[in-house]
Amino acid sequence: MNELVHNPHDLFFKRIFSDIRIARDFLWNYLPQEAVEIVDLDYLIPENNSHVDENLRESLSDMLYKTKINGQDGYIYILMEHKSYIEGKVIFQLLRYITSIWEEKYDPKTKKVPIIIPIVIYHGREVWNVETNLSNMVQGIEDLPDELKTYLPTYRYEICDFSIKKKKRIIGLTTTKVALEAMRAGTAMTKEEFKERLARVFEYIKQLPEEEVHEWFEGCMIYLLNVREDVTIEEILKVQKEIMPGRGEIVMTIAEKLRNEGKLEGEREGKLEFAIRILSKRFGNQLTEEIKNKIRKADEKTIDYIGDNLLEITIEELKELLK
Repeated sequence: MNELVHNPHDLFFKRIFSDIRIARDFLWNYLPQEAVEIVDLDYLIPENNSHVDENLRESLSDMLYKTKINGQDGYIYILMEHKSYIEGKVIFQLLRYITSIWEEKYDPKTKKVPIIIPIVIYHGREVWNVETNLSNMVQGIEDLPDELKTYLPTYRYEICDFSIKKKKRIIGLTTTKVALEAMRAGTAMTKEEFKERLARVFEYIKQLPEEEVHEWFEGCMIYLLNVREDVTIEEILKVQKEIMPGRGEIVMTIAEKLRNEGKLEGEREGKLEFAIRILSKRFGNQLTEEIKNKIRKADEKTIDYIGDNLLEITIEELKELLK
């Protein structure tokens, strides 16, 4: 399968925060005021290489921006936590990534490393309740003499907690609100909660300039279909029709996009498994293992027909087609 299916969180995050307008808006609104005053947000250059460990890339994403901090070259490092639960060790992972950046940016002439401002964005289910200051995690540090404390590394990170339970109000550009609400919807605990968040996503999309509506609707819909195993296309479209009526042309284009994603690999297996994944989201338990196996054994003409009608075909039509 393609990357969109394998790592939708990372793809959505990178798509959002590679947009300098959104990155600048987010930092303007969520950095502490004392940082905003000395960070040159007009000078913001994203760097593409990731510092996250290979085995953690399903649950963590990152973006590094070069900027000017107090007139000197500096960096802002954003780590996005995708897990629905809280990882207590993120403070150590983040420190490892910071030192990795320092190793890259070390200046042999001045023998200095740049300032790095670390930010963690969390959109899971529980309120973020783990330590943000490394020194507070060292056992017995409060009883150590100052001389010994100098042996210990210390730093803190800024936490942006967008968990549903935190109920943090999202501020900034409409595009920023769309993106963060979509991420919240992705980790909602119940169907009712999901639909409530999804309605907010569509309310914000409605406020976008006409030329941006299609792009954001498409991006959010595909993202949510990939991260929510319990959500069907029909459920998303039902909310869409309530909030954004008269947008049939968008839905048809999304259908085409979904079909194309299934054809990206150009291989029979890739098309088959993509079709089965989408049909599973639509029909749930009605799409039995027997039906799935029949799809896998179908001829090219039948597979092409299913692929061209992923969002329209009914379970009865599918059964009849596979007889």
